[in-house]
Amino acid sequence: MQLTLRPAIERGRNYAFPAAWAALLATGVVLYKPLPTVDAAPYLSFGVGSAEAREIDQATLFVPEAEPAALTFVRHEWSEPEDVSYRSTREGAHGRFAAPGNAVRRQVQVRAISPRTADELAGFFRDVSYTLTDIRQGEAVPPYKVDRVPADLGSKDGNERKMLFITAILPVILEVNQRVLADREQLMYLRDKLDAAPQMLTAIERIWLDDLADRYDTTPDKLDELVRRVDIVPPSMAIAQGGVESGWGTSFAARNGNALYGQIQSVGRHSVSVPWKPGAGMPQPFTDVGEATDAYVTNLNTHPAYAGFRNERAAMRDRGEDPDGFRLIGSLLRYSERGQAYVQFVRQIMRENDLRDFDRAKLSGF
Repeated sequence: MQLTLRPAIERGRNYAFPAAWAALLATGVVLYKPLPTVDAAPYLSFGVGSAEAREIDQATLFVPEAEPAALTFVRHEWSEPEDVSYRSTREGAHGRFAAPGNAVRRQVQVRAISPRTADELAGFFRDVSYTLTDIRQGEAVPPYKVDRVPADLGSKDGNERKMLFITAILPVILEVNQRVLADREQLMYLRDKLDAAPQMLTAIERIWLDDLADRYDTTPDKLDELVRRVDIVPPSMAIAQGGVESGWGTSFAARNGNALYGQIQSVGRHSVSVPWKPGAGMPQPFTDVGEATDAYVTNLNTHPAYAGFRNERAAMRDRGEDPDGFRLIGSLLRYSERGQAYVQFVRQIMRENDLRDFDRAKLSGF
C-alpha cells in the first residue's frame, strides 16, 4: 500500500490528518529508521507547539521547558519554543515568509534570548563565556538563539559591531543547518533503502518523503534533485551575506523587521533574495532572526535562480568535500544585480573576518 501526503488547501495552513492515517499509526507503524524517540502522538499534532516563556532572573540558569517528542508534524508558522527570555519576552509579530509548508523536524534544543540593547547582548555572551576566539579554537557554540539584533547595535564601533553580530547569528545559522541535516540524514537513508528494495518503504516513510519533497518544491520521485536541495548553507557564507545585506544588523529592515538577508516581499511561491532599493518592493519582515535565517536557507535550496549553487554544492559532496562557502558564493551571481562585483565583495568580507573558521563550528550537544 502506498500513501502520499498532499495538502488539500493553501500552503502554510493547517490541514486535517485523515482518520485512515490515524488508524494506521495506532497500529504502531513507524519509520523504518526513525528520528529519535518516535511515537504515534507527535504525528497527530499539527498545531502550533510553542511553550509559554517564563520570566526569570538574569542570574538564574536557563532551563528549557519540557518538549514534545523529537519528531513532530508542524506548520512553518510554528516558532522554536521560547524556552528562555533574557530580560524581556518577544514583542510584536511581523509578516511570515511563505516558502516551507508543513514539516517533519527534529527538535533542536536551543534557548531563546531577547536582549534589548547591544550592551545586554555583550554582557550575556560574557556571562556564558561565549567568545569567537574559543569557537575558532574548536570549542562548541552555546545553543542560545537571539530573537532579534538589538536596535542600538549601530552605536558600537565597527569591529565590536561585527563581533556582536557574528556571535549572535552563528548559533542561529547552526540551528537551522542542524534541522536541515536531520532531514538530509533520513533522506539519504530512505534513498539507499529505495535503491535496494522500493517495496520495503513503510507508509509512514512514504508520507514523510512526500512531505519533504513538497517543502523543497519538488516531487518524491526526483530523489537526486531532492538530495541536491536538502543540504546546509555554510555559516561563513550566511554570516557574510547577512552582514552585507543588513549592514551588520544596523539597517532599518534588520532593526524593524529582522530582515538580514536582503529578501523582498513577493506574492508568489518564492520570496526574492536581492538587496532592497526603492521601487524593488518592500523588504520581507520576519518574526525573528531565526525565521529570517530559515527563509534564507530555504530560498537558496528551492529558488530556480540558485540551481547552480545547489549543483556546485552537490559536486562538492560527491568529491567527499564539505560545502565551502567561499567557493559557493561564486555561484550566486543572481543574488544581487551587482553580479560578480557582489560576489567579490562578499568574499572580501569572508577573508577580512576569517569567516571560514566557522564552517567547522558545531552547536553544543551535537
